[in-house]
Amino acid sequence: MAPKAAFDRFHRLLIPFISAIQLQIVMTATLASAADIARLYHQQRQHQPVVARSVYRERVKKLERLHEAVLKHADLIHDALYKDFRKGITETDISEIGVVTTEIRHVIRNLRTWMQPQQVSTPIALMGSRSEVRRKPKGVSLIIAPWNYPVQLGLMPLISAVAAGNCAIIKPSEFTPYSSAALRAVVESCFTPEEVAVVEGDASVAQELMQYPFDHIFFTGSPTVGKIIMAGAAKHLSSVTLELGGKSPVIVDETANIDVAAAKIAWIKAMNAGQICIAPDYVLVQESVHDALVQKIGEKWEQFYGKTPEARQKTADLCRIIHERHFERIVALIEDGMQKGAQLRFGGRHSKSDLYVEPTLLTDIGEDMQIMHEEIFGPVLPVQKFKTLE
Repeated sequence: MAPKAAFDRFHRLLIPFISAIQLQIVMTATLASAADIARLYHQQRQHQPVVARSVYRERVKKLERLHEAVLKHADLIHDALYKDFRKGITETDISEIGVVTTEIRHVIRNLRTWMQPQQVSTPIALMGSRSEVRRKPKGVSLIIAPWNYPVQLGLMPLISAVAAGNCAIIKPSEFTPYSSAALRAVVESCFTPEEVAVVEGDASVAQELMQYPFDHIFFTGSPTVGKIIMAGAAKHLSSVTLELGGKSPVIVDETANIDVAAAKIAWIKAMNAGQICIAPDYVLVQESVHDALVQKIGEKWEQFYGKTPEARQKTADLCRIIHERHFERIVALIEDGMQKGAQLRFGGRHSKSDLYVEPTLLTDIGEDMQIMHEEIFGPVLPVQKFKTLE
């Protein structure tokens, strides 16, 4: 851990000198106005038939340019995510840059097959003819990206949109301005605005974009906002992909390898400060191995992030909560649980000035606690016992 943390600190010292000029350029963009959005939408709508006619090799070249642009802007992405989240370089490489570049390579390997017509059986009423499925571009897409993985979740849907021959507008979150600017720098380096563009701004910009009849809308975020997106899309009969969060449990029974289970749970719950829709929201563990698992998760957090609370707060491997309102919500969940009888078994420390919440484990969880009624989306892990799987 020590060499990697030292490398992260050294790299962060270099990044401002490497990318200061580039960051200054990308951060000077003005927020999109209604006129800007209208012009951009109509440009893409007019250009979409050209993009739709693109052949396999043309689409592959676009994906290769995107892959090259992501790697070229790696230092900029590192710096942006550190400024928005204090996210370490290693975590950014794994969960943002690495995920995107791996997806691009996967799509390139499979795109030729995906673009080929697929023969299917012919209904008896059409006997004597031949049937096949041909995949066609949908048209102009809107990608509304969240703040928790601002680069990855802006570019992953874009990869599919480009591979399928669509135009796309990406609306990143206003809560990660540096990452949004880095995303825009990547996109503008390999696409023209009439094909792919990034539009920055707050919720009013998203509302303005929703006034237009996009052919597909891809949204990643909370179920509450997802309902609003779906209602807005229904006005134009736009198809939607909603990638939403929820209460995702991990079940550990008495047959599990407790050391391995604890390591996996501890790692993914603390990654991105627990701000992941597929993070373990809570643990259901069989009574006979409950105490062993609780102890092991605490030991793994000490091993990964530091033996003392002070060391854990200083480590480069734990990022921060996105903003003050979210910080206060997470702390309130901890306090509500403890007031109602939850036992603090690890962590619990937090700093509002630093937007830091220590990885925290609670046991003796009751169903009346607020922490069991909403997605936690933070580094707090409630653990409940069960006797049998049934």
